[in-house]
Order: sequence, then C-alpha cells, then structure tokens
Amino acid sequence: MIETLSFTPETAPEFFPNTLWKVLRPPTTLHIQGKPQALRLLEKLPERGLAIVGSRSCQQRSRQIIEEVLTPLQGFDWIILSGLARGVDAYAHEAALKLGFPTIAILGCGLNITYPAENQDLRQRILAAGGLVVTELPADHEPAPWAFIHRNRLIAGWARATWVVQAGFRSGALNTASWTIQHERTLFATPAFPGDPGMIGNQKLLSDRAAHCSWNSRSFGQVWLEIESFLAQRWTEKQTDQRNQFQKGEAAPEELLAQEVKRRTAENGGVRLSELLGWALETGWTPEQFFETAARSGLMRPNQVI
Repeated sequence: MIETLSFTPETAPEFFPNTLWKVLRPPTTLHIQGKPQALRLLEKLPERGLAIVGSRSCQQRSRQIIEEVLTPLQGFDWIILSGLARGVDAYAHEAALKLGFPTIAILGCGLNITYPAENQDLRQRILAAGGLVVTELPADHEPAPWAFIHRNRLIAGWARATWVVQAGFRSGALNTASWTIQHERTLFATPAFPGDPGMIGNQKLLSDRAAHCSWNSRSFGQVWLEIESFLAQRWTEKQTDQRNQFQKGEAAPEELLAQEVKRRTAENGGVRLSELLGWALETGWTPEQFFETAARSGLMRPNQVI
C-alpha cells in the first residue's frame, strides 16, 4: 500500500540517517510517498546512492549508454537517484526499474503534482516497485525553475556519486554537478565527440578535471573501489603493453587503434565503438584523442551515434 508521510528532523524515524538533513541548505520537512518498507532505502543514503542526471533533450546514444553501464551492475546494492524529469532522468529511472535497482525520484514540485505529466505512469511504476518519491515542497506547490535548482542539491547530497550522462551548455545537470562538488562527492561525466553541442557541459567538466571520465561499469568501479572493488578489471598484459607504447610514443595512435580493431574483430567477429572507447581510456588516451584518432582512421563521423 502506498502511503504519504511527512517528517522533520525531530519527527523522523530512528533509522533515518542524519545525512539526509546534513546537506547544504538543509530541508526543514521531507514529504515522502511510497510503501512503508521502502522507507528503509533512506538509511542507505548517501553511501549506496548513485545520482544519474542529464539533459531533457536526451540523445539516442545517451539512452543506450545508461542501460549499458548499469546492466553489468545488476544485483549490486545501489540506489538510483534522479529527478523524474523528461529525458535523461526518466531513462535513468526506467533503466533502474528494468534492471532491478531501487530508485528514488526527487521532485521540484509538491507530491500532488507530477511534472512533466507524461511521467505519471513512470512515477506509479517506481512506487509499485518499492521506490520512493520525495520532495521538500508543500503538496500543491507548482513546479518552478528555482525549485528544480534547489531540488538538485538533494539529488547530489544524498548520493555517493553523481553521473552527468549528457549536459549541454545551459543544462540543469551542470547545477547538480556543482552541488556534487560542493558536497565533496564523486562526479562522473560521459565523454563526447569534440564539439558536440549536446555534450558541451560534459566536455567542460572533463576539461576542468571536475569529473572522472565515465564510459562503462568498469570506469565506475575503478574510482569507486571501496564499494565494489571487483568492478575494477585488472590490466591484461596486452593492455599494459599498449599503454606503455602509447605513453612512451613508441607507436602511433592510429597503429594502436588498428591493432585493437583487428584483435577484437578476430576474436568476436566485430567491434563496437563503445568498446574501443573503453579500451582507449584504459590505455591512457583522453576522450578527445580517441575520437580524433577514430575520425582520422575512418571509423566514425562527427555526431555519429555510437
């Protein structure tokens, strides 16, 4: 049975972690909708929380990568946090439901409102699956730009890490990234083809070294070792040799890329660009070096979906 409850720091259950209130500009009241047993999700935050955010204008590539990254993590005790917005937020919640992760939607409006209205069915499925819908705003509070900006601090503050999947020049996801940095939490960003207007925000986060480059589940594991250490795959001898060759300048990038394409094609009958990008990042390339080398080698075109 779905219930709606409201708590202040003084009336919250004992299992509520104090960290829910220990965020920047702490909320005075939390309004929570969900099954009673789902409230226990909150005691796992922020340690088990992964926030996934991004643009409302979600590229097909971004939709694919959300599921591709989360699929190998099935069964891990992570909680997916997002804002129930159109685009990346909705796909993050959808992927969580499909793959069996509990998910929490944090609203920028009151509980009596679903914004956007098209996500009403998604909201109900989150609740039915044992997730939660949370807001600090009164029940009938209308959505407003300032409310979404203010809401983002909870998404960032309640998560162990935030992943910016896709962010344009003025994306609200960059505001969540800023809150993540202010809360001194880990920030991930997806790499992109240089100059992609839909990913300018990601490029800035990576260029400023504000975020870790994230392409697959391995990249999460390499940074988040204390949570799931076995996600960090060991370098194979082949990868080590390639990394050393690249770092010492003993082989041209095009040559190394051609060798890896040949090897993977022989073993698997083909290779995806996403797999090659993962290999390149492990070898020590920057995202820009990979995309530029792949373009010079004729493996991709600007704005190609990979």
